[in-house]
Amino acid sequence: MKKKNKYEDFLRKFFITISIIFILVIFNLWNSGKINIISRFFQNPKLQVFTIVTLAILLEAFPFILIGSIVSGAIEVFISEEKIEKMFPENRFLSVISGAFLGIFFPVCSCGNVVVAKRLLKKGIPIFGVFSYMLCSPIINPITILSTLIAFSNSKVIVFGRVLFTFIVVFIVSSIIFFKNQKILKEQPEEMHSDTSHHSFSKIEKIFYHAESDFLLMGRYLVFGAVAAGLFQTFISRETFLSLASNKLLSVFLMQILGISLSLCSFADAFVASSFTNLPFISKIVFMVIGPMMNITVTSLYFATFKKDFVIKLILTIFFVVLIMGFIAV
Repeated sequence: MKKKNKYEDFLRKFFITISIIFILVIFNLWNSGKINIISRFFQNPKLQVFTIVTLAILLEAFPFILIGSIVSGAIEVFISEEKIEKMFPENRFLSVISGAFLGIFFPVCSCGNVVVAKRLLKKGIPIFGVFSYMLCSPIINPITILSTLIAFSNSKVIVFGRVLFTFIVVFIVSSIIFFKNQKILKEQPEEMHSDTSHHSFSKIEKIFYHAESDFLLMGRYLVFGAVAAGLFQTFISRETFLSLASNKLLSVFLMQILGISLSLCSFADAFVASSFTNLPFISKIVFMVIGPMMNITVTSLYFATFKKDFVIKLILTIFFVVLIMGFIAV
């Protein structure tokens, strides 16, 4: 707790210092008659690309985090542990299978389902089922399947292949890294005051009370992730990747990196994947599987929710499982 307070205090002082320096620079430019330098700075093409990409990611992701937070709050208020436990069998493999297809009934995008997964874990649901749901639900849900079907209307193989590839990846990842009774949730002081049981709130008020805590926490990390993704896309162009993707094996790896860096919503990434007409179909599937599971913005939400060591192990396992499966399938 003390370490976190010191960290937050450092960030606050850092931003205050930067703000003062910025104000002094602006005042100096205005006083010297060189204020037009600022307008030329904002006309820089790379800065404009960075701004557009970052804002696009934030505008795309924030609604889904809000939806996920509300769903999370509704689960906390309306659904008892007994009801949820019936959805997830105690058996490890059956729990993974149940979680994988639960997204059909709770279709939340990858930006929103992290908060739902956190709420399920706090209710004591088996870790295997929760993470199967978290990784699969952005892909194995009616909205994503329909958008993929529309984007690849001439290739049903890619639609079926995306669902099958996702399920196999999650099954393997769940078999490798999860252990019973493993404590993976971060201790978050924001939740210490989230108990509403002793307050005379209505059920709707309780939902938004829980949703507010989740949304504010996830929103901070989403901003960091969006900025990182914006920087990546600004300085490394898509054309650079595609020019190197003539080799089939290399195309799998590069499309995997591209899926991570673009941070697209799983409800719409199929339309981007379909634009890569000259690449092998397995490369497109890898792009559409790895992105929702561990793109830059989603990974930042993982770090907000789970312990750092676990997140590192999770993303490395997902990365290499997808990569090896892509190499085998190509």
